[in-house]
Amino acid sequence: MRRRSRKAERLLGVHPTSKGFGFVIFEGAQSLIDWGVVGVTGALNPESRRRVAVLLDRYTPSLIVVEDYFDKTSRRCARIQWLLKDIINLAALRNIRSQLVSRRAVRDLFVSEGNATKHQVAVAIAKRFPELAPRVPPPRKPWMSQDERMSIFDASALALVALNNNVDSLHTGG
Repeated sequence: MRRRSRKAERLLGVHPTSKGFGFVIFEGAQSLIDWGVVGVTGALNPESRRRVAVLLDRYTPSLIVVEDYFDKTSRRCARIQWLLKDIINLAALRNIRSQLVSRRAVRDLFVSEGNATKHQVAVAIAKRFPELAPRVPPPRKPWMSQDERMSIFDASALALVALNNNVDSLHTGG
C-alpha cells in the first residue's frame, strides 16, 4: 500500500498595529512563502479586515494565528481587540481555523533560545529565515516609536509558536 503524501499546512500570521498590520505566510514550519507590512488609512478596522480577506483569498491558509487578546499579558487596545475578533470571524466564515497565541508563549519560546528583547527575537527569526534579514529594523532607542517592520517579526513569532505547538499535526511533505 502506497502512503499518500499530504501537503504542508499553510498558515497566516497577522499582527495588527496602529497603522495597519504585519503578516507572514508559512507552508509548514520551514517554508516562508510571503511577508509584509500593510498600511491602512481612513477607517482602520474595516480596511484592515478587507486587506486580511484579500490575503485569505489569495493564499487559502488552513490556519490563521493572532495574538491572544484575552491573555492578561496582552496590551492590545479596544480597537485592535475588535479587529482581532473580526479577523477570527472572517476566518471562521471561510472555514479557516484560528489560533490565539499569548505574548507569554512567544516569550517562553524565544527566551528558551536565549533571546529576551523584541529585537533579539527579530534577529533570531531572520537567522532562521534569511529572506527576512533585510527587514530587521535597527535596535530601538527608548524615545523612538517602534518601526513598522517589526510587525512582520511579531507575526512571525506568533506563527512560529503555533507551528512549534502543533508540530505533530503539521506535515511538511514526504
